[in-house]
Amino acid sequence: MSKIEDEAGYQRSLEWLVSKAPMLDDPLIDESAKTNLRKQYDLVSAKVKEYRRGELVAKFPGLKGQYKILEWTYQEMVPQPAQEGPVIEAEQTQANTPTEPEQAPETPPEPPKAKPDLSGWLD
Repeated sequence: MSKIEDEAGYQRSLEWLVSKAPMLDDPLIDESAKTNLRKQYDLVSAKVKEYRRGELVAKFPGLKGQYKILEWTYQEMVPQPAQEGPVIEAEQTQANTPTEPEQAPETPPEPPKAKPDLSGWLD
């Protein structure tokens, strides 16, 4: 496994890790098979971490220095083309935006309620 190419490959790798994790705890699996599986699991796990770090470096370039200090490897990401979507003109957004928020009419405060006189029963 050289590197994870895209988000779909990343998701497949995560699914593989989840499916193989119970096998590592199975006491009935042969030790040599378990050792092989553990090597594969560690390799895929490392590639998943490198891919995620690469995405973070693409989003936050300042992390390159931090990863260098920590001696963590990351995958260089290929710049993704910008997704084309509907173009919204500035005039349309300004026309639809209210200039002042509507305020609810002011209501007069309620007068304080009279406290019941409970001492009437003492008479």
